Amino acid sequence: MVRRGEKPRHSGGNGSGNGNAHSASTNGAAATRAQIERVSSAVHAANKGPVMPIGGAEERTPSGVILQTFVDLAGGRDARILICPTASSDPTAGKDYVEVFTRIGAKTAELMRIDTREQANSDECVKKVGGATGVFISGGDQGRLSKLMVGTRVVEEMRRRNDEGMVVGGTSAGASILSAHMMSRGESEQTPRKGIVELVAGFGFVEDFIIDQHFSSRGRIGRLLVTFAANPGFVGLGIDENTAVIIGNDGSAKAIGENSVFVVDSRVVYSDYQDRSDGEVLTISDSHLHILAPGRVFDLNDRRVRYLITDQTIGDVLADREVAVQS
Repeated sequence: MVRRGEKPRHSGGNGSGNGNAHSASTNGAAATRAQIERVSSAVHAANKGPVMPIGGAEERTPSGVILQTFVDLAGGRDARILICPTASSDPTAGKDYVEVFTRIGAKTAELMRIDTREQANSDECVKKVGGATGVFISGGDQGRLSKLMVGTRVVEEMRRRNDEGMVVGGTSAGASILSAHMMSRGESEQTPRKGIVELVAGFGFVEDFIIDQHFSSRGRIGRLLVTFAANPGFVGLGIDENTAVIIGNDGSAKAIGENSVFVVDSRVVYSDYQDRSDGEVLTISDSHLHILAPGRVFDLNDRRVRYLITDQTIGDVLADREVAVQS
């Protein structure tokens, strides 16, 4: 497992060119089971709030299902939403979210502008997070989020509040930063080649995930697969535009919105990453791909699609199943 503050690993189940692939796979079985347990535990804290990455370009009107859902998760009419527009250097960034969250019916929607690490370590910003029922991180340059906020007091407070039940969401760059590690560099529409992607620290709301956004529209499957070739065991979420995933503390990942969510399960992935030089094309095997339509729920514990949600909530479906079993 790559823990906060550690350099991501670049070995594991990858091939070595010496004909010992089967041995490497067998020896890694126990590690793979431990990896699965760690992914599960990363979202299994009893009171942990939802984590909601959005693929960008979400509908920003009161009728948009994604932002409406975020407000509902933050408390509906009692929601106190804090918007963090740090990914953008535009001084007007985030104001549209203040307006739409207010129109949807949140009790308050407030900007928290952070342009320096000093601000991110200030008592004022920590206090604002402490009083929020939802934190929303808007899009822009994820490098700014990393440079200005990773490892600061305000992010630690966000994690503490999320562990207590507060919902945290982000769109575009704000989605990628939600995991413990995120991709740096990596062009769109590229063949999987060694060295085109690096991992850097994220905010750490979920461990052992890699989240990518604008997924289908920008052709990002190649760079996501390279990440797993170098770091076997991670779960990948490739989220389309106007689409989101709600990661629950029960190990569920529910797709909502308009388009698809791509889930890459790399627990048994094998590649020749270690045998290749930077820039060379990779061979990647046994990287399992699941594609979720809106309403589908992926079980992060069992690594499979659970069931189809239509107009029911997750709680409704679980309650119906319990009644059916009892009867």
